[in-house]
Amino acid sequence: MEIVLSVPETVVATYVVATDHPPADPAAAAAAAAARIEGPLGEAVRRMLDGPLMSVSVAPVAEAPPLPIEHLRIFGAPPDALRAVVTASHLVVVQAVFGAGWPPAHEWHARAVAAGIATDLGGALVDLFTPQVLDPAAALASLPGPDGRSALSAWIVVPQSAGDRGLWMTTRGLGRFGLPELQVLDVPPTLARAWTSALTGIARALVVRWAQAVERATGEAFVRLPDELNVSAADAVRAYGDIPGAEAEQHATLVQLRLEEPGPDQDGLLTIVPPDEFPYSAGEFLARVAADLFGAQSTTVQYAPDDERMRAAVAAAREALPEARTRFLAGEFGPELHLIVKHRITRGDATELIWSTVTTWPDPRRLHGVSMSDAEIDPSVRTGRPTMVRDPEIVDWAVWVDGDGIVEGGWTNRVLTGE
Repeated sequence: MEIVLSVPETVVATYVVATDHPPADPAAAAAAAAARIEGPLGEAVRRMLDGPLMSVSVAPVAEAPPLPIEHLRIFGAPPDALRAVVTASHLVVVQAVFGAGWPPAHEWHARAVAAGIATDLGGALVDLFTPQVLDPAAALASLPGPDGRSALSAWIVVPQSAGDRGLWMTTRGLGRFGLPELQVLDVPPTLARAWTSALTGIARALVVRWAQAVERATGEAFVRLPDELNVSAADAVRAYGDIPGAEAEQHATLVQLRLEEPGPDQDGLLTIVPPDEFPYSAGEFLARVAADLFGAQSTTVQYAPDDERMRAAVAAAREALPEARTRFLAGEFGPELHLIVKHRITRGDATELIWSTVTTWPDPRRLHGVSMSDAEIDPSVRTGRPTMVRDPEIVDWAVWVDGDGIVEGGWTNRVLTGE
């Protein structure tokens, strides 16, 4: 199967420097910034600056289109930087256009000039595509070196938001290359960190394939790509600007891309879905991709002793459970801080305890979540599958931080580990 993607005639990069000290001569300010860029990149920047593909202008804030202040805050702008943007008197706007594909010369060159101007003026640098407030020094460091390499992670972000069955994760930045953005639905919260890396690696593999297709189809309005994409851990490593070892090439997986038609108020998206032949649930596919690329999480089942210490631990957890629900409903958890519950699964005389992340909890009598492990006595309970947990089945709860594990609660775990 194939997906058909349109190739835009041009793609545009726009950077803004918010400042109280506007340059009297914007062209001279841009030339001074470009003059400090060394090597082949500097030569290319100066050529573009001298031609029709790049423009630099300055305007009072009152006469310019408003900046997306709320989006800048959502995408992590530090308070001081956001304040500088809000209170600035003037905006220096750097724009460049280029063709879709690779290299993204419009982005490299516009960012180089804008970051140089921001350094000279002491202004706040805004990338309007993401949109983000960038540190000028970090922006300059993100540009390709003499070998032409540039980390894709410097050009895309992976925002996420909570849903009823997990996280909605997207890319923001593939449009720089003329591509639709990627999305993945219902990611188990405890896989958020792994899937941030996976999505960045998938984005890099897609950009490589896209650039090759665009180059082969020069002048064409559309290109066709296979809807399945092979991705390796090496793609993720390279996406973050590092050089992978040979072993990273061996950790690979297969994903399928489904093109979503654009809506009235949104662009089209490429949704990551299981390949047609994948025999299990979508949640298990998400767990499989993370395991294929980065190694499986521990899913060891522990059987709790029925003794006085364990009963006391369960009682303490149960007593604090209403408070946990109150904190969850107040929005205290996410995107990296997750509420998890340990609950009983019983089949006949057999009982085991499974951890699930909590996704919704509207009724105190039951909650919905996502299983964090495979059950041994119930083949329907698998990592990444939705779970429905009744209140009487809950024996413990905890706060889970990606990368650190349990940081609060987990009374029964402390008994099991002898703490």
